Formats: sequence, C-alpha cells, structure tokens
Amino acid sequence: MMKRPIHSVWYSFSILFIMLNMASCKKNAVEPDDRQESYTIGFKFREFEHLISPLGTKVQMASDAKKRSASYNTNQDTYEGYIYYWSFNTETLMPDSYPSTHWRITYNDGQTPTEYGTGWAYEDYMAGRALSLKGLDELIFKMPMTKVREVHELAFDVSSSGTGPKAFSLLFSQDGESYIVLEDNNQFTNTNTPQARNSFTFSLDELSLDFSEDLYIKLIPKAGNRGNAGDYNDVTGIMRVDNFRLYGIAEEVADASVRRVHYHVFDAVTRNLVLSGADHFREGTLSDFQLTLPAGDYIASFVTNVSNAELNIPETGNADTYFIANTFSNYKAKVFGVLDTFSVSGDMQKEIELSRYYSEVRFAFTDTRDLSHVAKLVVKEEHEPKFYAPFQPVMNNPVNDLSEIVILPEFSEDNREMFFNQFMGNTNVAVPLMYIVEAYDVSDELITTFRVESEIHNNMQLLFRGKLLDSPNGGFIVRLNEHWDGEKQVNF
Repeated sequence: MMKRPIHSVWYSFSILFIMLNMASCKKNAVEPDDRQESYTIGFKFREFEHLISPLGTKVQMASDAKKRSASYNTNQDTYEGYIYYWSFNTETLMPDSYPSTHWRITYNDGQTPTEYGTGWAYEDYMAGRALSLKGLDELIFKMPMTKVREVHELAFDVSSSGTGPKAFSLLFSQDGESYIVLEDNNQFTNTNTPQARNSFTFSLDELSLDFSEDLYIKLIPKAGNRGNAGDYNDVTGIMRVDNFRLYGIAEEVADASVRRVHYHVFDAVTRNLVLSGADHFREGTLSDFQLTLPAGDYIASFVTNVSNAELNIPETGNADTYFIANTFSNYKAKVFGVLDTFSVSGDMQKEIELSRYYSEVRFAFTDTRDLSHVAKLVVKEEHEPKFYAPFQPVMNNPVNDLSEIVILPEFSEDNREMFFNQFMGNTNVAVPLMYIVEAYDVSDELITTFRVESEIHNNMQLLFRGKLLDSPNGGFIVRLNEHWDGEKQVNF
C-alpha cells in the first residue's frame, strides 16, 4: 500500500504578513501619474490559522505520524526517520518517502526494472508488491543526498527462487564509478523455501559521506550456501527486493512547492487595472504588505495559493476579464482570497481577512470487505471546470481543464477514506458538482466505476459515505458541513 512521501498529504500552514517591495515585484499595471501625490497603504492580513485545521481524521493524522517513524529534533527544520523508502506496492519505482528528486534504480548495466512480485509487510506498510529481477548481475539504487544531514542505517528484505541467489555483496559509492564494499558476504538465513523472506540491516554511522554528492548502493548477487535449494542459475534465477529504506536525519520538505500571494488593484470607477503582482512567501513569515497608490477609489483582489502548482490568473486586462482558476489535478491546493473596496486620500492601514476559496470533498467507504487490493482511485469531473470571475459572474468559461485526480489510497481497517480540495471561488449560491470515480487494483485493472453528485458553495465540507465495491451508485449519504464545525445530512 502506497505511503505518502515526506511531501505529506496532511499539512497546515500559518499565513502570513508579507512585505512586497514594489521595486522587486512583478508589475502589470498602469503606473500612477508622477504628478499626483501617492500614499502608502499598509495591508495586514488577519492570521487565520484557526480556519485551517488539519482536514484528516484523527485516525489518518495518527497514521501519518506513525508512517513517518520520525522523531523531531529541537531544530524544527529537520526530522529523523526514513529518508528514502521504497515499498513498490504500486508497481512503480516511485519511492514512498524521499527528500529530493533525481533518484534512480537500475540493474544490469543501466536497465530499468519493470517486473514485480509478491512482497512483505513492514511496520504499517501492508504486504503488497516487491521488485522482481530475473538474471540479476547487479542492482543499483541512486539516492541524492540533497537536504540530508546524517545517514544512520540501510535495511531491506530480499528473497529468491529455488535457482536464484542465496547471498549478495553490498557496496556503496558517491560517484557511481568507484565502489567500496560495505559487507561482502550476506548469506540468506532461509534457503530451503523459494521466495522466503530474508531481512538485512546495515549500520552506516561510520561512513564519511559527502552530502553534496549522491549515494549509490549496489547489490551483487551470489550463489551462497544453498541448503536444499537447487543449483544457482544466474540467467533464470529470480531475486526480489522489498521495503528498501535509508534511515537518518534530513531537512523537512515543505508539503507545498508553491506559496504565492497574488494582488490585483483595479480603479473602482473605470475598472482598469492599476497595479498587479505576485510574490512568494514562506510559511510563518509575519510582515506588512504595502502598496503605493494615488488618491482614488479602488477594488483590490488578494489571492494566496499553497499547493504544488500555479493558479491560472491573468496578469493583464481589466476587471471584466479577471478570473481565478485552479487545475483540478492540483487537488491539495489551499486557496484563500478576498475582494476589498477602499478609498485612498492619505496614508492608511487596512486589516484584511481572507476567505476560503475551496471546499473539501471527502469519501468515506463503509465496505465490510477488505479494500487493501484497491491500489488506485481516479476522480474525473463531469461538471464544467470551476473558475471564479468576481467582477463578471456571467463570463464564458475561460478554462479548458481535462486533468484528473489520481490518488493511491492507503486503506486499512481504521482508514477507508480519501479526500481532495475542490476550487470554488467565493459564491453564496450552491453550484453542482458531479464526479466519476474509478477504482483499480494492483494490476491496474478496473474494478468498479461509480458516479456521485451534489450542490455546494465554497468553504464547505462535502462527505459522500457509502460502499466502494458492493453497491456502486447506491446507498451513498451526502453530508454537508458548511462552517467546518456544523453539519447537515441529506440522503439520496
């Protein structure tokens, strides 16, 4: 079962008081007339941490914490736990945990593994799949050490067929060329049963690693002591590797790669764009936000985006062509915003409170049967892509978004839920939502498809409760939570 990487599915953020230096921010605007006296308007966003509570259930949050197997240091920017972890449960080479991209797994002179077999459980990783390699000469894991502070331990599980290897050598390198032996002869303890699990752990505390370089780990199979197994065949013998994990201390990786605030200031009379820009902010930064404007009446739009993709916001045009949209596949996006009307006649200070521009859509599956074989859920929009045009409610839809949400669930007896954030903008009128949900097994074969629908506005929690496998399209309960703290329930 796929585990989320350090890029955790659950996160919270503190937002922000941001100083934008107008000389450094991007501008798309008509510059104020130099002959007019300009004034400084200081915007201070009310902290709204109380609005952004963890959206997962207590079970999920506890599970996430356990999955990290990490104890935090006094330095809140680092964690101790799995730096890299491969469970292979989704039959891909994507690691479950990783601090940096550009990792790679190759075998036999640079080939990419594509075969998988039955794997083993480890801690709260359920038994799923394992990397399966036939005729293995060498297996190499390349792991960038970006953001790594210390490396303590390497561990993994291996097995082999009756004619497969029953031992291996373990080596490491930092250039991928010159390898040093870590342990030359690692004999399997169970040689009599084909594909029986053998677990190995290696201390790396004594290694003097350069964390500016990559770490390469190489396994070279050997015949080994064979017990009752058949003769070693280095062409047809099969070796499996699972739960490959590197333990140590690394820098905390943000859950969101994008933390951006957008501002657009329009003339309230002409509706022309006066100033616009966008700037990054860091989690926890607290500072003022200042703009310089001449006397006049204005409408300002502020939008914050904490996610893994940029929003679709035109940076030019006027109020009538202005809109905000989020790609559907960017399903973890937390988008807040506000429209504020104000008049400038001198220096002034304004306090702004941002509103949630999205709603949470959650599925709670009530099946009594085991769901662990459900490896992938795909969610498709049947409604029109959502966008928000605050000044032009009847705008033709400018968004062409055919993206889908792909979720690799971690179903267990305690957790049978999934969720995503649906961008809505700011509307007091409920709008229809319609989704097609497809469930796939570990072989990527379609198990079932069902359709759900409801009507909501922004800042709501929509819960679909029903069976995933036993009764598609039947028996789902729709529960609406309009304030994150109250709810009403509708059956359909």
